[in-house]
Amino acid sequence: MSTDPAHSLGDALSVRLSSKPRRVAGVRPGSLDAVELDAPRAFARWLEEHRRPLGEILEHGTWLDREDIESLLDLSIPGVDELVGILEIARLAEGERKARKARKGSMPAAIGYDLIVVDTAPTGHTLRLLAAPETVAAVAAVLDALQREHRLIREQLGRVGRPEAADRLISLLAAQARETAERLRDPRQTAFHWVTLPEDLSLAESEDAIAALERTGMTVAEIVVNRVLPPSGPCPVCDRRRADEQRVLAAIRRRLGRRRHVGVIPEVLREPRGVRALASLARDIRDAPSIFGHETSAMSHQPSIALSLPGDAETVAAESLAAFRGASLLFFGGKGGVGKTTVAAAAALRLARAGRKRRVLLLSTDPAHSLADVFKTAIGDATRNIAGAPVNLAVRELDAAAALGVRRTEFESAIAEMTAAMGADGVAGAEGRAAELMKLAPPGIDELFGMLSVVDARADYDVVVVDTAPTGHALRLLEMPEAAREWVHVLLRVLLKYRSLVRPGQLAAQLVDVSKSIRELQILLRDRKETRFIVVTRAANVPRRETVRLLTRLRRLHFFTPAVVVNAMTLAPGRCRRCRTIAAAERREVAALRPPRGCVIIRTPLSAPPPRGVRALDEWAQTWITEHG
Repeated sequence: MSTDPAHSLGDALSVRLSSKPRRVAGVRPGSLDAVELDAPRAFARWLEEHRRPLGEILEHGTWLDREDIESLLDLSIPGVDELVGILEIARLAEGERKARKARKGSMPAAIGYDLIVVDTAPTGHTLRLLAAPETVAAVAAVLDALQREHRLIREQLGRVGRPEAADRLISLLAAQARETAERLRDPRQTAFHWVTLPEDLSLAESEDAIAALERTGMTVAEIVVNRVLPPSGPCPVCDRRRADEQRVLAAIRRRLGRRRHVGVIPEVLREPRGVRALASLARDIRDAPSIFGHETSAMSHQPSIALSLPGDAETVAAESLAAFRGASLLFFGGKGGVGKTTVAAAAALRLARAGRKRRVLLLSTDPAHSLADVFKTAIGDATRNIAGAPVNLAVRELDAAAALGVRRTEFESAIAEMTAAMGADGVAGAEGRAAELMKLAPPGIDELFGMLSVVDARADYDVVVVDTAPTGHALRLLEMPEAAREWVHVLLRVLLKYRSLVRPGQLAAQLVDVSKSIRELQILLRDRKETRFIVVTRAANVPRRETVRLLTRLRRLHFFTPAVVVNAMTLAPGRCRRCRTIAAAERREVAALRPPRGCVIIRTPLSAPPPRGVRALDEWAQTWITEHG
């Protein structure tokens, strides 16, 4: 089961998948089904099943009538992916429990699975997925609070103690949250396998994520280090890369390997796709100790950085690229692990250096920030300068939760003002119920309010470079303004409808202000002169397929995509057999990419190790190659 909105599971299995489980052929002796979660469709199915009791709860607990409630329930829910993902996992697990009972003859037959393997989204949103039981529990608590007064009236005046459909829905959600949380924290039921790369950036992200998981009571029993370069003949780039990977592997074993198994998957010359190739890859997972000590004596004499770049290559610096010039808002996005953050940081650095009078902001909107690791210095939610970088470059790692917290405080203050005025009219408990409703803000809405910081930042900066989350959640962020604006408009319409009962006052002003900011953001995102979306990818089959889908979605959203950066290419294979094989495969993948008209391909050279720190980023960003100037 894939919970990543930008699914690659079907690409890896070489099977066309959908939101319905499909049997994967060629798996013996057992059976394997695969499914790519369609979160909006799954939520629509859940809502259809529970729409009536949910509407009754809102009707009982608020002053909204049924027409208003139906219009709210018809709205799309921004950021529903993680919430639905955890509910779907619970549903599949419940099916497995029922199936076991069916096999014992205690109930009718049911379809169930003995094992559920979850291919999650990249780090930041995986942490949200695993925190979703708390979100579901909070939803159940809010709905219970809204239903409480009606339940008391029913029990005391109507003498009816039997639960209604609304009560059963609340109990179901609370039970699902509790059981899923217990299942995730029980190492006998749930195993976490953390997959990483032998790179400093991946190690830093893994340390942060595993620590966050363990703070919630979950256990990561195994670290899998993917695409480790195996021993081979002498090569300037491979030898330097291998030496750096051995250093990082030793650090992984030292810092993360205590009480955990560390497995290593060697990099293969041919990208593993399909059941047979994946089975072979699984059989080749090695223990970490077995790969230590393979360094040759030549490695110690390698230069600090090796680039796979021909000496006669016609290179260009990032600031000279037509795709970047003249833009005031540059997004960098793509599949997780392709090097978006490195490319975005290098581009921002060169743009700032090229125009000292221009103020440049590099902003990360990925919940799993990596800018600090790329620059090798601490960065937080407050903008700061980087030592050694131009003084006109500011860097910030956006704290979306804090941005939502500020807005939530403003809204709650406005609601308090409104309900204070309502008190004289006898609308008892309205403030408490309104505050409860504020807790139902959907997952991901914090990222929207964080994104509105881009609108504010343009008053202080000439260029804003945005390092986005990986594909699925970057698209969610770009699509979210439309859905959020619909919510604001419906809420304003409801306030106007009940203006004889309530005095909108400050709340209406807050909603109008948010609506204006969202509208300004929408106009900015679709302004081809001001805004560009640069897609970053790797010259491999699975990233290339996701990139094609991303380009299609961006075109439908009317975003201008003037360039695709094919990152870390083997441009100077020399006599190394491995490099020559990989370079040939990369050329085939780039030829198959076929970007839309007006979108150029920018190639960046493989750097061993990857560029980290101002000086390395600065030098690397002057070695890019483009088809057009």
